[in-house]
Amino acid sequence: MEEASRPPAPPTHPSRPRSRSAATPLLTPIGPQTRPNGQTYEPRLLGGMEDLAFLRDARDHTEHVLMTGPPGSGKTALAEAAFVMDAKPGVPGLETIVGTADTTESDFLGTFVQDPVTGNFEWLPGPLMRSVLNDVPLLVDEIALIDPRVLTVLYALMDGRGELRIPMNPALEPIKVGPGWFVIGACNPDVPGAHLSDALLSRFHHHFEVRTDWDLAEDMGVPKDLVTVIRNLETRKSQHTYEGWIPQMRDALAFAEAARRYGTAFAAHSLLRKCPAADRDELAKALRTKADYADAAPLALGERSKRSGR
Repeated sequence: MEEASRPPAPPTHPSRPRSRSAATPLLTPIGPQTRPNGQTYEPRLLGGMEDLAFLRDARDHTEHVLMTGPPGSGKTALAEAAFVMDAKPGVPGLETIVGTADTTESDFLGTFVQDPVTGNFEWLPGPLMRSVLNDVPLLVDEIALIDPRVLTVLYALMDGRGELRIPMNPALEPIKVGPGWFVIGACNPDVPGAHLSDALLSRFHHHFEVRTDWDLAEDMGVPKDLVTVIRNLETRKSQHTYEGWIPQMRDALAFAEAARRYGTAFAAHSLLRKCPAADRDELAKALRTKADYADAAPLALGERSKRSGR
């Protein structure tokens, strides 16, 4: 009787996947990559996953990605590093267009150019057309500076309509979009004139911010004192007591190289001159809290150089 009164055991579901252990990586890491300029990109974590592996997985699922962040924080470096391994002779692993307020649809698709020898006009493909032809991702850098009306050239492709049409060259047949194509947008949303339409924003499946990893910067040779100054500025910005310019990875690496070749004082002077004029006094005060930068002033030419023997 006792046996009969027991509730039935819950049904088993052998086909249901087991829950993933917290220690199991969501995606297989790619590891450090050498960018086309020869610099090594060290991967970082993005939502618990390696950033390079995430971008490649997003590409495999045609899920467009928008990266935001200040200039020099590593947005372009990340995109290049994620697909540099796919490069072939004559075909990069990633096509890039850098946007401006003057970017046109022809800058994306291509245009006719005249051969100076024959005088004939020939079609020159643009980065969007090349990316589809070669089935590689397209990086639209500074995408927020481009007129939203121009960016409609991307809408149909980002919506999954699988053909690229070139209206300014009717002789070209529609080009099929392959599985290796998707869009990476990168921008600094705080730059004057930046704007992204709701229609475009909704077409990006993933949005994330890129900030400089200062521990990595130290490992790459950036002086600890400079990193401390920058971290303090970031803390002040989070507390709304500082709203000015903060150096990012590109600036810090340039500082480290200048310090190595010309000395720490020169590097500090150069960094101050690079800083926007409105924020220069605040950055100078922050730098002067460190002994090595006590005399920091914006770099400028001084008195005439005296030649030997005169």
